Amino acid sequence: MDIKLTIESLLFAAGEPLSVERLSKIINVKEEKVKETLNLLKEELQNQNSGIRLINKKSANRNEEWLMVTAPESTSFIQKLKKEIIEGELSPASQETLAIIAYRGPITRAKINEIRGVDSSYILHQLLLRGLIERSIHTEKYKAYLYNASFEFLQHLGISNVQQLSQYEEFSKKNK
Repeated sequence: MDIKLTIESLLFAAGEPLSVERLSKIINVKEEKVKETLNLLKEELQNQNSGIRLINKKSANRNEEWLMVTAPESTSFIQKLKKEIIEGELSPASQETLAIIAYRGPITRAKINEIRGVDSSYILHQLLLRGLIERSIHTEKYKAYLYNASFEFLQHLGISNVQQLSQYEEFSKKNK
């Protein structure tokens, strides 16, 4: 197994910060080796003038987290892309994901993926950028998030809570 390739892939696929501890558990490699590899990858991306960078931070519990981000030199272009994403029409996949969250929230990304049958990370990111959903830390699962419809989404629909959605009682109870 190529540890560097695996860690890079995991960070890319996650789309959110991952701790050294979690990476270590996933790939079954000692935390020291994971840290060493992350620092090497960070340096390589910087030296190659890549459009991708790695950043890290230590949280209050002293657990170091790493996140893959875009290079600061690309900021103006990324902002243009984000503006297009936010102002554009919602794709059918985004509409489907938003409906799942509205009717089944609070819900984890894993459960959304299970319902849809595909990875929803990118769509969740888009919906978060648009302010249509919000996420909170799952108190029972390590480093998981729960997704809910945002107040902005409810306001856009002209309702004050998700229970006012059409056929909410019927759809919200299915497969719970």
